[in-house]
Amino acid sequence: MDRRKFLVLGGAAIAGIGGCQWSNPFDQRERLRIAGLLGALPSKVINQFESSSPQKIEFKAENLPSKLWQELQNYANLKEPDKEKIPHLTSIGDAWLDLAIAQSLIQPIPPNLLAKIPQWQKLSPLWQQSVTRENQVWGIPYRWGATAIAYRSDKLKFPITQWSDLWRSELKGKLTLPDDAREVIGLVLKKMGQSYQHENLLAHPDIGKITQELKSLHAQVLTYSSDNYLQSLLSDDSLVAVGWTSDMYKAQRQNPDLKVVIPQEGTAIWHDMWVIPKGAVAISAAEWMNFCLTPAIAAQITSLTDAVSPSSELEQVPASVKADPIKFFAQDIFAKSELIATLPPSAVTQYKDLWTKLRSGML
Repeated sequence: MDRRKFLVLGGAAIAGIGGCQWSNPFDQRERLRIAGLLGALPSKVINQFESSSPQKIEFKAENLPSKLWQELQNYANLKEPDKEKIPHLTSIGDAWLDLAIAQSLIQPIPPNLLAKIPQWQKLSPLWQQSVTRENQVWGIPYRWGATAIAYRSDKLKFPITQWSDLWRSELKGKLTLPDDAREVIGLVLKKMGQSYQHENLLAHPDIGKITQELKSLHAQVLTYSSDNYLQSLLSDDSLVAVGWTSDMYKAQRQNPDLKVVIPQEGTAIWHDMWVIPKGAVAISAAEWMNFCLTPAIAAQITSLTDAVSPSSELEQVPASVKADPIKFFAQDIFAKSELIATLPPSAVTQYKDLWTKLRSGML
């Protein structure tokens, strides 16, 4: 699913822990209420937390990423005594962070709470900066993935290794791309050795070449889809698709001939984080956020789900998982990759206008 709009489903589901409902309402013990995405954490994590802490977890797992965002918006409209239903923590994707801040749906993590999250201090500046706005920390990242290319190795006579391969004549009419301006324009920029994003595309010195590259790529496309893009690949309608690693892991289990590649030119990185909804009292929230980044749990998230922990202490991850070139892609490729940043409204308009012209054949 579109990482610019929704979180991605997949991985080992959290099952039997409240389902999509809160835990037993008659159990009055103090509990930490968490709203998360079904499949984002291994099923045993809740039990492990409860066995190491006096705090109990009331976990509400949503199977639709749009539902988590809708619920976060709904919390702002709750009145007393319904405010008690607001979870102490909820999970959102990076693409929603600035919107959540702008709509006052979440609250920053105060310094005294951050001090109780020693694993936060160990995160690389990349992850710390990704959730910091004007010296305030708004979330704690706990998993990440990337934009990637999936292709049918049983149908193609050559391997896909880089963005520029998408322009090969053999793929004309056999390519599926995301229905997403930032991703498609971004991959064109990466193919040209540029940043995935620019604040003023129209003033870009290579805007003419960017436009021409987009037109020639558009001629390759069978369809644009951010939701069902792997279906055409699995059904032999297309041979190559651009999408997100979390979706692709699931598809690989259906068809081992599906190969997934992180382009050599670098790619876009997405991540999910824990945030504190506005109005929530973050009791023991720090303990949970820290727990998710501890080496043992970070190793489980990385090994047992479709994403990777941002923890810098992944020594407990099995060697077989570390050999996965999608979860642990080469450092030189990672260095050329980037988080998709929030652009000013003027830049967003430029991306949308260019995208509209591309899709309508007016470029």
